[in-house]
Amino acid sequence: MNKNQLKAVQIAQEILKAIKPRVGITEKQLAQEIKRLLKKHKAKSAFRLLVGSGKNSAVPHCYATSKKIKPGELVMVDFGANYKGYCSDVTRMFVMGKPDKRQKWLLTIVKQAQKKAIKMVRAGRPCSEIDKAARDYIKKQCFKYCGIIKQDCPGDCFIHSTGHGIGKKVHQLPRISLKSRARLKAGQIITIEPGVYVKGWGGVRIEDMVLVTKKGCKVLT
Repeated sequence: MNKNQLKAVQIAQEILKAIKPRVGITEKQLAQEIKRLLKKHKAKSAFRLLVGSGKNSAVPHCYATSKKIKPGELVMVDFGANYKGYCSDVTRMFVMGKPDKRQKWLLTIVKQAQKKAIKMVRAGRPCSEIDKAARDYIKKQCFKYCGIIKQDCPGDCFIHSTGHGIGKKVHQLPRISLKSRARLKAGQIITIEPGVYVKGWGGVRIEDMVLVTKKGCKVLT
């Protein structure tokens, strides 16, 4: 693994420990906090960072707005560091208070889907199988929340691929998607980022970086 990319990962980790999403500040203010911390670590933003609270988090690319964060809301934060040309990329969820039943349920579904996908990662594995592992689990579980008949579930609450390669570019091959024909190679670094998005309510996404090895993988974040 390139030492500059490892540093980009470490910077993202340090920033996650330092940021403090809180009631009363705006999404843009939280985004500015992250930008200041990136600068402090002598890094740039790897992409236009995302902050979405409440209903805004139902949009996967939730660019920060002037909306204030409210009690009880979920807050989605997606950012990465670019350190000397190499990128990191992570997404975390924060709850402003005690999570309610719906929040707990969807956070658990997404976390378990991510675990199942990560468990599939190893050199030689078709990327489509990794995506399918996360997607099938979400579809299997979410119909209970929606209250529809299982066989009628379209699975369209998970509206993007499960991940992507990352290195000098934040999005590069391979794509971890159902349409991908690629197989993973040892030494590649990919993201695993399943999500569930409910229009008018909000979204949940958890993203981590993973190093592909011959026998499995190493979770970096």
